[in-house]
Amino acid sequence: MNDVFVRRTVAAVIGVGAALRGARLFHPRGVVFAARFTVHGRDTHGVPLLDHPGEFAAIVRLSKAVSTPGGIADVLGLAVRIHNAGGEGVPVDLALATTGSRPGLRHILIPRRDFASVYTSLLPYQAGARHRVIGAVPVDPARRIPTYLAALPDTVATEPLTFRIMLADLTGPWQPVATLTLTRPEHGEDPTFDVTTHALEQLHPHGWLNSLRGPAYRASQRARGTLPPAPPTRRAPHR
Repeated sequence: MNDVFVRRTVAAVIGVGAALRGARLFHPRGVVFAARFTVHGRDTHGVPLLDHPGEFAAIVRLSKAVSTPGGIADVLGLAVRIHNAGGEGVPVDLALATTGSRPGLRHILIPRRDFASVYTSLLPYQAGARHRVIGAVPVDPARRIPTYLAALPDTVATEPLTFRIMLADLTGPWQPVATLTLTRPEHGEDPTFDVTTHALEQLHPHGWLNSLRGPAYRASQRARGTLPPAPPTRRAPHR
């Protein structure tokens, strides 16, 4: 099937769905938090952002894919924007969802009833010279945060929520590269994330399926009237 036709079809479906819903077709409601993205810099990945110790301000949006009511299980989303990750004024966005953590299961969406769960990029990233999966794993494996969106701001404000950010080959073990700590709720505008434009040359979504995401994002944003201006050229972080 023609790639252009597929992209246009996916974009049209997403755009119509977003217009009818008056919100994102998936993950329409979420809670936004201020966060810290702290890079360990212990290993070399060919990604300047991850190869040098440092701390970046960030925002995080926790959400439910179809907005099931109350604490009913849903595919959960963890969207991250790392400010100035590619230099001054150049953010990097990550969009992770609840999956399994083992090889194979990292590419399967799994509904959860707990926001303190394992999230992955589902699809591969080009990280330096390798294809990697990005993951987020709660630092406290015993903590439970039921999927009640209304209760999330107070829950995190009372006790910050921290994830280990990990990289793994498609079938290899996880390797920690950073920590992500949600510190307090943000009550401003609901941000628009786009992992295809807010990316780096050394760290960006890879493969044909990922190529569908850009047109789908822009169709949804256009339908909701939130299409942002073109971002600055992506580049490596300044060191």
